[in-house]
Amino acid sequence: MIAVTHLVVSLLLIELMHLDRNDAFVALVFGVFIDLDHLFGLRDYVRANGVTAVFDLGDIVNPGGHWKSLMHSPVAVMVVGPVSIASRLAVPLLFWGTHLLMDIAQVQVLGVLSSQESVFLFLAAAGLVTIRYARCIATGSASTLAEYLRFEIGGMKAWTRPRMM
Repeated sequence: MIAVTHLVVSLLLIELMHLDRNDAFVALVFGVFIDLDHLFGLRDYVRANGVTAVFDLGDIVNPGGHWKSLMHSPVAVMVVGPVSIASRLAVPLLFWGTHLLMDIAQVQVLGVLSSQESVFLFLAAAGLVTIRYARCIATGSASTLAEYLRFEIGGMKAWTRPRMM
């Protein structure tokens, strides 16, 4: 799936699980940022297919390309499993597994950049906004779109502020 889909689904799961800031960071690392391995595969991809292949959308979204590392295979459970056990959190394993299942569903069922993936992204985003809006209403701060947006911007600013210990 595209990175935006992974991000929205991970944010939705973070909201559903009520994860704190630290656990949410771990969730995003294993649910979204493992896709950074595609950048490491770029050199090999260019070497095998040429520089012009990077600009060919049909070639670049080929699921059989040189884009994925060990973290995109079931063997990575030997890395993620011990991290989960050592940290006493199921979060890394859960979000990595969700990422892998989404990629498998894309290749086996949905197709790369398909309309079905777009519908899935839209539904996940709608679910995320619905949950966030309900949380905003519960705090008593939303009755208009502008107030909801202020609520979200305030939440984003809170994530960047250093925490007092």
